[in-house]
Amino acid sequence: MIIAFFSSLFFLLYTFIGYPLLLQMVRKEQLAPSLQSNLLPDLTVVICIYNSANLLSQRIENILSSDYPKEKLNILIISDGSTDNPEKVINAISNPMIELFSYSQNKGKSYALAYAKTKITTPFVAFTDIRQSFDKIALKVLASSLITENIGAVSGNLKIISSQGNEEAGLYWRYEKAIRKKESDLKSLLGVTGAIYMAKTELLPNVPEDSLLDDMYIPLSIVKQGYLVKFCEQAVAYDSESNSLEEEFSRKVRTLAGNYQLMRQLPWLLSIRQNPLFIQFVSHKVARLVMPFSLIVLLVSSFFLPLPERAWLIALQLSFYGYALFGYIAPQLSTKLPLISTCISFCSLNLAALVAAWKYFTTKDITSLWKKH
Repeated sequence: MIIAFFSSLFFLLYTFIGYPLLLQMVRKEQLAPSLQSNLLPDLTVVICIYNSANLLSQRIENILSSDYPKEKLNILIISDGSTDNPEKVINAISNPMIELFSYSQNKGKSYALAYAKTKITTPFVAFTDIRQSFDKIALKVLASSLITENIGAVSGNLKIISSQGNEEAGLYWRYEKAIRKKESDLKSLLGVTGAIYMAKTELLPNVPEDSLLDDMYIPLSIVKQGYLVKFCEQAVAYDSESNSLEEEFSRKVRTLAGNYQLMRQLPWLLSIRQNPLFIQFVSHKVARLVMPFSLIVLLVSSFFLPLPERAWLIALQLSFYGYALFGYIAPQLSTKLPLISTCISFCSLNLAALVAAWKYFTTKDITSLWKKH
């Protein structure tokens, strides 16, 4: 039990502190995109929607306001079983740069992306969602970075806006994005930000229709073809923070369950010989799935340690979980408590990993975990 305690403690420290610190030793890589319009290829921006007609006009207007050369820009909208008549919005805009394709049954984003692939005719394709907005230069910066021969995809920089209007809400998202930046500096990203990324069309894989994590399946498939996936900080998209902890928790469950699915879909990810990003994948993704079980072992094994260490280690762990629980059930009273949101995020992430494991291995229809567009 002593061995179990220290093994779990080491695993915890490595996953959340050691691995990020090791990444900080990697020298920062500077992408130096050329913004010359004559070098940019034709581009298609893909938006998959489901009952979002009320946001469609504003999203299209934002894309059209980009400084990407208008004669090279196309917008492809896939209506995934929408029932709110997006055709009316597109007809009102009446712009030849915009194409809308619809089908009657809602089949999820992965199906919509696979359908979109059959309609793309340009060398570059950018993907985004309906809720976000792009900075004016975002598309040009992404395309300029993607021109590099050995780069197959480029992820943009999603900034979360809080309800108070402040950028970068959420310490956990800043922490996660810092890891992604350094993984890009090291070699290549494991995944992209689904709200803003661009890829070379010829490298796009056929995404399985039931995929939960298209924003990892696509870039990892590109990496397997021998290309790199990079992070471009200058290409910015903006989004608002989740409306509730429950909404964010559901998203985490879907994402973490998607990691289990990804290892089944792409078994080479667990091969140190076949996966060029093996250490990154295990340290960043697999470790997050194992962590809640490690935390359980850490607590249980603490009861078998000698006194007085046993007492204060148990008290420390239970106090931490109690602190996070208080912050969750009494948010109005806990707003000024130090690091309370970080503690809640940590506990929420690990609880979501437990729920994700349970749902993935017990749910017959994995598509029930879909988050609609």
